[in-house]
This record gives sequence, C-alpha cells and structure tokens, in this order.
Amino acid sequence: MPPLADASAPTVLPDGLVERARAIDAEAIGALAFELLSMWAPPGHETEVAVRLAAAFREVAGLDDVQLDEEFPGSPSIIAWLRGDEPGPTIQWHGHLDAIDVPHAPARREGDTLHGRGACDMRAACAALVWAAKALRESGLPRRGNVLITLHGLHESGGNEPLHRLIERGIHGDAAISGEVGGGLTLPVASLGLTFWSIVVKRPGGSLHETNAAPDLLRPLAVGRLLLERLDRLNERLAAHTHPYVGAESVYVGKFTCGDYFNTVPERCELAGTRRHGPGTSLAAVRDELEGLVEAVRHETGADIETHWNSIAEAFSLDPSESIVAAIREANIAVTGHDLSLVGMRASGNAVHFQQEARIPAVYYGADYSTAHSDHESVSVSDLARIAGGYALASALYLEGAPRT
Repeated sequence: MPPLADASAPTVLPDGLVERARAIDAEAIGALAFELLSMWAPPGHETEVAVRLAAAFREVAGLDDVQLDEEFPGSPSIIAWLRGDEPGPTIQWHGHLDAIDVPHAPARREGDTLHGRGACDMRAACAALVWAAKALRESGLPRRGNVLITLHGLHESGGNEPLHRLIERGIHGDAAISGEVGGGLTLPVASLGLTFWSIVVKRPGGSLHETNAAPDLLRPLAVGRLLLERLDRLNERLAAHTHPYVGAESVYVGKFTCGDYFNTVPERCELAGTRRHGPGTSLAAVRDELEGLVEAVRHETGADIETHWNSIAEAFSLDPSESIVAAIREANIAVTGHDLSLVGMRASGNAVHFQQEARIPAVYYGADYSTAHSDHESVSVSDLARIAGGYALASALYLEGAPRT
C-alpha cells in the first residue's frame, strides 16, 4: 500500500475542522435521509428528492449558489457551489438521486438502521453531503479553490444522461468523490466495466403444437441452449485470468426465457445478462467478442438471431498515488482512527465517467453497499457522520494541499 504522505497532500488538517467533523450530528443526517427514503424516486421521477435536497443545502448548509438544472424533465440535477476567496482547484462531490424501480417495504428505522429503497444506494450519502458542506462553511473553508456538488438522476436506468451532459457542458471539478459505495473500511481504486446484453432467437410462423412440427423445424430452444453453452465456455475462459484489484472478468446469464405452454414449439427464446470487463479491455472489444459468438451460432444453425447492447461503462482504474486518494485516506484516519485498504470492486459506478469523459481522478467514499438493490436495503445512521466528516476533511486536504500556480 502506498504511503499516506504525498507532496501534493498535506498532513496537517485546518484548525478546528477535525473537531467539527467529529462532532457532526448523525441523527440530523438520519432524519433527512428518512425523509428522502420516504419519497419514491425511480429513474425519471427524482423531482421531489431534488427539491428537498436543494432546500437542505440552502437552509442547513447555508449555501447561496444552489440550482436545479432541469434539462431532463422529471429528472433535475442539483448543482451547488461552495467557493473559496482565493483561486484554486475544484473538488467535486457527486451522487445520484434515484433508486431502482423495484418495490420495497416502506421506509422505517430500527435502532441505528434505516431501511428503505435507496438507503445505502445512495440517498443517505446524499443527505450526508449537506452536513459536509455545513462543516466546511462554518470553518471558513475553503480558503482557496471551490467545492462543486452535483447530484443527478437517471442513473439506475443505466444511461446516466444528466451526468454525461454535465460533463459535456464543463460542469465538473479537477477531482471527484462519488458517494455510491464505501463503508469506511476500503477505498475502491478499480472496477470492472459493464455491458448489458440480450440475445433473441426467433423463428417464422405462429404457435405450433409439438406433434405438428416438422423434424427439420428450427427450434429456438435448441439454439438458445447452444448459445448458453458457448457463453458458459466464454465465462470459463475469462475466469482463468485475473486482474489486480478486480479479479476475473465475466459473462453472466441472468435470464433465459422460452415458450409459453408445455406442448407447443416456442416462437422465440431470449437470453440476457451482463459482461463485466477489466482494465485493458474495452466496451467495443466486448461487443465484438459477443457479436462473434452469436454470428458463429447464426452460421451453424441458420437461425434468425437479434442482439441488443447497452454499453454502460468502461473499466475503471485509478493511480493510488493521486492526491485525492491520499486526502481521502488521511480524512478517514482523522474521523475513524483507521486507514482505508485499497481494493477493487466488481460493480460499476460513476467514477469511470469522470475519468473517461472529464479526464479527472475520481474515488468512491460512501455507505456500506452490501444491501444495495436487495429487498432489505439499509444503512447505518451513525455511519452517516463518518461520510460527512470524511468529505469535509478530504476536501480541505485536497484544496489546501494542491500546488499553487
């Protein structure tokens, strides 16, 4: 693991900020998080959450420059600034406002735990950013440079269109912290890239009783089974090679549907899943690889096979010597007393978009992600103070330690 000290990151935290960060009120953050969890906000329906959070940045954090960017109807982005008096770099805090469009029990609290859709992914972390901004402002920080806060929707649908547009418009910092994953024990510095795919095998004609089928009739089920076998073999080959931090690449089949009645010949068969690739492989190469696999089966069987691709994100890999990495690690030590282990993650998040499109380093620092997208999604209320304090301290370290020009 690289040393904490770095020429571009100080080891002395600003006076008073450490104490203020350690004293952040987790219960206050938890109360706002509970409000947000009580709002149903699937992709494209984030307005209520965005309006409430924007108000909190104004009223609780005391920020003057808070905007709702409504380029995407029903899915506004929050753009907020905390500016220093002197010129300097900009640190960006980023997250998404939506949650997956899957039913969940109503939001509730049991002891230290908040339950609800979007709890750890990532409505509670969004709430924590309000108190992080409050801690900086009340400490008279930043003295130089700026903090940019951006929160967008349409994340869980896979497109992240508002984020891409923000970056295209130049609304980004010189380094970014995303609250999507975390937990206070590890710091992801690499992740796998992600492609959603589906393959559909079709035959002409309508529904047909099994006894009326000609012996040479193309059977989508048989072709689908052949595709499944080829995909399994590809996954075995991928599993034989591992990458530092992220492990092996994979192709995963999560859906195989065929037929609608037990004694009819199906008209179609559909397979769908994911392809996760590591650094050194690209979305384009993944698509070519899978298209080649399908074309071979198409040639062997004569089947009509359609392919559909949703290229979500390239693989992500961050140099551990980046100053934002040192800043996050030192901040976590100041708040919790322990360092963060550098790890990889198999899930895909928004850090890669900052790296690939904005050409800036980005790290993850958020809540424990282990219950994300599950039927029992939850977050620890007490941990929310750690998130808020970590953001405030890391930002001060990064901005105060950046080289002066």
